[in-house]
Amino acid sequence: MRRLFTPLISLIFLFSCSEEEKKLERPSEPITSTTYKAKMDSVLNAKVKEDEPGIVVLVAFDGEVLFAEGFGMRNVEKGEKLTPTSNMRMASVSKQFTALCMLTLVNEGKISLDDEASDYLPYPIFEGIKVEQLLNHTSGLPDYYRYFEDKKEEFEVIENQDVLDWLATGPEPVFPPGEGWEYSNTAYLMAALIVEKVSGQEFSAYAKENVFKPSGMASTNYFNLASPVDIPERSLCYQKNPLGSFAAGDGFFMNGVMGDGAVYTSAKDYFRYDQTLRNKALLSEELHDFIFQPSSEYEEDGEKEQYGMGWGVSENSASHTGGWIGTNTYTKRFLDKPLTIALFANRDDFFEMGLIGQTEKLTLWYLEDQNLISN
Repeated sequence: MRRLFTPLISLIFLFSCSEEEKKLERPSEPITSTTYKAKMDSVLNAKVKEDEPGIVVLVAFDGEVLFAEGFGMRNVEKGEKLTPTSNMRMASVSKQFTALCMLTLVNEGKISLDDEASDYLPYPIFEGIKVEQLLNHTSGLPDYYRYFEDKKEEFEVIENQDVLDWLATGPEPVFPPGEGWEYSNTAYLMAALIVEKVSGQEFSAYAKENVFKPSGMASTNYFNLASPVDIPERSLCYQKNPLGSFAAGDGFFMNGVMGDGAVYTSAKDYFRYDQTLRNKALLSEELHDFIFQPSSEYEEDGEKEQYGMGWGVSENSASHTGGWIGTNTYTKRFLDKPLTIALFANRDDFFEMGLIGQTEKLTLWYLEDQNLISN
């Protein structure tokens, strides 16, 4: 299947090994629980200053939190520090929750992944697009960001309905449904609207009731700039300029859309959610397994890659990143061992730091040294 161009603002969920990651050397002595924490602290403190936006790291293994800590500030101006209970914008990591919302409706028999999107959004552009193709990036819907980026003067805040109104005018699809692969934020906005139509509830309310609450995610919510809600311990999102200073970027006019992003959650809540998935407590066992099964394929740098329901998937792991105005996020769920690693940043230079690979290396070395996994 042909892989088409994806704008920079979209997801890139695969990483090459950076020079920073290569510098990390395995300690000569076995890593203990004490030295693991000390080494993690050392790596992260070397990258994040105390008085700047930062990163929250979660490492969970076999139902226990191995490491959960914040580095830097959630609100620089007020001097409020990041902690495992700080709620941070997930950007495209939010897609896994949109897919879950759809799958809860499938689980209840209210919708089928084989249904046509036009059954729920009755416009020509949706004809021939299956609901599943919205979730696995094979719908061919055009990118809303490209269209609206020059229309800031026309819209105070863009919401999902504005994007649907644009699609109703019949813009040119990127490719016919199922005949290509392009990462699609637009498709996930439309998936959220279908959830609303089928459930009869506003999308964020449905997600809270059917995904967040059953998973014990008491502080997790969606944030819509057009009708903001109070999110406890909400982290501001910061952009770094070429001079190295940070400025808050929460007022971006596209921060009114939901489905492709907009979830705010904490490391504490994300751990509860991860355990809910591992315990297969939200859906039937079949549907839980389906989340991490390849649903579409594409090529990236000559390599075959696969995508499931809101996750990039391989034989042994599922992962996703998020990148938006002032936020970078990363989650990886190992499928061959009970290990999950998540790093949430309220700054947009996180992917340049090499911390993803360093965190994973240190964790795997520690688990091997403790004979909890084999090398």
